[in-house]
Amino acid sequence: MSKNGKFIRFVFSLYKPVKLLTTVMVFSMVISQIFDLIKQYIIKGIIDLPTTNNFQMNDLYKVIIVLLGVIILELIFFYISNITRTIYMVKQQTPYISEKLFNNLDKKGYPFFVNNFSGKISSSINEVNDEIVNLNTRITTGFMSLLTSMISSLIILYTIDIKIFITAFILFVGIIITRLIYFSKKYLPLIQKSQEFNREYTGVLNDSILNFTSLRVYGAVENFSKTLKSKKQETNYFKNKASANEFTYGAIANVVYVITFAVLLFYSANMFSKNLISLGNLIFFINAMISLKSDTTHFAWSYIHIGEIFVKLKNCYNLLYDDTNLLDDNKEPIKIDKGTIKFDDVSFKYTKNNVFQNFDLSIKEKQKVGIIGVSGSGKTTLVNLLFKFYTPQKGKILIDNKDINDYNTKSIYENLTYVPQETILLHSTIYENIRIAKPTASYNEIVAAAKKAELHNFIEKLDYKYDTIVGERGIKLSGGQRQRIALARIFLRDSKIVIFDEATSSLDNNTEFKIQQNIHKYFNNQTLICIAHRLSTLKDMDYIIVIDNGTIIDTGSPEIIIPKYEKVDFLKNDSESENV
Repeated sequence: MSKNGKFIRFVFSLYKPVKLLTTVMVFSMVISQIFDLIKQYIIKGIIDLPTTNNFQMNDLYKVIIVLLGVIILELIFFYISNITRTIYMVKQQTPYISEKLFNNLDKKGYPFFVNNFSGKISSSINEVNDEIVNLNTRITTGFMSLLTSMISSLIILYTIDIKIFITAFILFVGIIITRLIYFSKKYLPLIQKSQEFNREYTGVLNDSILNFTSLRVYGAVENFSKTLKSKKQETNYFKNKASANEFTYGAIANVVYVITFAVLLFYSANMFSKNLISLGNLIFFINAMISLKSDTTHFAWSYIHIGEIFVKLKNCYNLLYDDTNLLDDNKEPIKIDKGTIKFDDVSFKYTKNNVFQNFDLSIKEKQKVGIIGVSGSGKTTLVNLLFKFYTPQKGKILIDNKDINDYNTKSIYENLTYVPQETILLHSTIYENIRIAKPTASYNEIVAAAKKAELHNFIEKLDYKYDTIVGERGIKLSGGQRQRIALARIFLRDSKIVIFDEATSSLDNNTEFKIQQNIHKYFNNQTLICIAHRLSTLKDMDYIIVIDNGTIIDTGSPEIIIPKYEKVDFLKNDSESENV
C-alpha cells in the first residue's frame, strides 16, 4: 500500500469507536440543511401568496404554521448534529486516539526517542487529537452544511430561470474548482512547510522550559529566546506567504463575481418588469446569489482548512508512524531461565570511532559482576547493547546462549531490570512511580518493595504518604530519595538479570550499606551487573571487571581489584557521559 493509502487508512482508524456517531453527526446536518431549503420555498410562497386568486388570511396562517414546524425540525436536527459532535464524539474519540498513539510509541526503537524532541512527540499526539476535533467541525458545520446550502440555492435558481441557473452554476463551480487548484499548488505546500517549522519550534520550546533552570544558571535565557524567535519567524514566513497567495486569488474571484452578479441582476430585473418572474422569484434570485457568494467563499475556506488539517495530521503521522526505528515485534519472545550473558567478538561505534572492537565478555548464571572504568570507556554502552538500544556492527550478544538479535526487543525489556544513574520519575505519586515496574502489583507489594529500598519510613513521614506527588522528574525529592524509588522498582520485579548503573551514587553511606545488604539478600537467584565508581559498592561482587577504551584491561575478585584501583584518580567522581 502507498504512503498516502496508509495515511488515509490511519485517519479512518481514528473513527473506529465513533462510526455510528459520525453517521448521526453528518446525516443530521444534511437533514437540517434540507429543511432550510424547504423553509426558503415556504418563505417564497408567503411573498407570492397575496398575489394569488382567492387569497385569504387563513391560508397565510396555515403556511406560517408549516414554516414554524419546518424551522423547529431544522433546529432539532442542527442541534442533534452539534451535540453529537461536541459532546459524545469528543468523549469517546479523543481518549481512544490518545491511547492508540501512545501505545504506538511502544513499537519505536531507542533511536526514535534519541533523535526527536520529547516535546515534538507529545505535541504531535496532542495535535492529532485537536485536529480530528477540528475536522469533525469542518466536515459538518463547514463542508457538508455549505455544500447542501449551495445545492439548495442552485435548485432555487433553476426553478426561476434556466439561463440564470446555468450562468450561476458555471460561475460558482468555476470559482470553487479554480480556487481549490490554486490552493493545492500555491497554498498547501507553504502551509506544510510552516507546520514543519512550527513543530520544530514547539519541540525546542518544550525542551527549553524543561531545562529552564539550567539555562538560567548559565545565563543562556536571553540567547535561547533569540533562537525561539528565529524559529517562530521561520514558521510565520511560510504561513504569511500562503495567506498572501490566498488573498490575491480571493480578490480576483470577487471581481469576477461582482461583474457576473451585476449582469444577472439587470437581467432578472428586466424579466420582472415584463412579468416573466414574480416578486418572490426576484427576491429569491437576489438572496440565492448573495448566499451562493457567501457559501462559495466559506466552502472554499472550509476545504482549505480541511486541507490544512490533513497536512497537520500527515506531518504527525509521518513522525509517529515512520517505518524506520521500529522494534522487531515480528520476532519471537525470548525466554530467560538462567541469566547467562556473553559478548562474542562484538564491535560497535556510535559515529566514526569504535567504542568496542572484538570485545568478549562472559558472565555465568547468578554471578554478581562489578564493572569500573573511566568516563567514555564503554560501561553504559555495554548496557545499551544488552538492552538492544543499539545493534553492534559485528559480533553477537547472547543471553542463555540465544542471540538477542533473533528475538523480540520488548521481551528483552521484560526479562531484564535496569536501574540507571539518573532516576526517571513521572509527575505523579510515589505509589504510581514505584508501580511502573509492575502495573499489576498490589498495595502490599508496593510497600514491601519500598521497605527493601529503605524508603518506607521516609514515605510514612510525609503528609500524603504514598499519594505524595513527586513533581516533574521528581523535583520535589532529593537525589537519594529518587534513587530509592528506582531501587524499589527492582525489588518489585522478578527478572533473571538485574543491572545497576551507578544506582546508589546519591545515597549516604549508611543508606547505601543497608540497601546493598538487601540487594544481596533478595537477589541470590539473579545475575547481577553493577556499574560503579564508588569501589566500596562492589565489595560483595563475585568479581570486578576494569574497562578502558572498550577493552577489559583487568579482572579479579574485589579483594584484589579494590585495593589495586582505590587510589586511581580516574575512578573517582566518575560520571558516565559516553551515551549519545
